[in-house]
Amino acid sequence: MSTTLLGMLLVLVCAGVEALAQICLKLSTQQPRRRPPWIAGGVALFAVEAVLYTAALQRLDVSIAYPLGALSFVAAALGSAWLLGESLPLARWLGIMSIVAGCALLASRG
Repeated sequence: MSTTLLGMLLVLVCAGVEALAQICLKLSTQQPRRRPPWIAGGVALFAVEAVLYTAALQRLDVSIAYPLGALSFVAAALGSAWLLGESLPLARWLGIMSIVAGCALLASRG
């Protein structure tokens, strides 16, 4: 596996980890009795993301890694729909498709 491909995979994993961290923080607002564990989980996931993102930056230029990080918005939207039951109206789907298309273009030209 090439160094660049590994870096891109690490950024994808970071996007998923960040989305889970955001969902944990949202759950902390919905479950007041369980707030501290959800907040701790979210903060821990952000720490894991920082370590993984640093590893990605060892393999990618920031000009590639940072824009690919926008996939965290996609992961958060899809994860919140799946895990929290939030809705995804047409405008949100169009935004998700725009982000994915932009990241695909960036990755193919990277």
